[in-house]
Amino acid sequence: MKRKLILLAVTIVFLAGFGVLLHSPPSMIDAVTGVTPKAKKAAQAAAQLEGSYVLGINMMSDGLDNENTRNKLKELALDDSKTNETDLMKTDISFRLYVSETDYPLVSYAKKLCDRLKQAGFFVDLKEYSNTMMLSRVVSGKYDVFLASDDFIDVTTLTQMDYMIMDSEEMR
Repeated sequence: MKRKLILLAVTIVFLAGFGVLLHSPPSMIDAVTGVTPKAKKAAQAAAQLEGSYVLGINMMSDGLDNENTRNKLKELALDDSKTNETDLMKTDISFRLYVSETDYPLVSYAKKLCDRLKQAGFFVDLKEYSNTMMLSRVVSGKYDVFLASDDFIDVTTLTQMDYMIMDSEEMR
């Protein structure tokens, strides 16, 4: 009887310990195998920007039809320094920034860019879409500003767009 109780206690401790290993994010099993959804999501979140990216600006959007405003927007997309009080734009320009929801490093950069633009006086709303939905909006001209990988679309085919191609090194 004593032997059965000891075996029962050891089994319970073993199962509880194994459950803790599987539950803690990211789990030990995730770290070893790398095949579970937790491990994939952790790897995507830790990924860095690589390659070239496009900042596309719809010249027909309210407030973005001014070339000086578009140039300031491009400047802020690359400038990582804090905005000076003299750089602040006295404006009520608001727009939506579209980004692909599956490109985690780009979404992270877009959030930083939104903060920088808000400090400069813009009112920015970040919208994350699937690649298909974003492509549909860009082709139909139903966007204000978008960030995407340079292989997302041939930007030279779009007529009402001002764009800038940025290298990932410039964006960090």
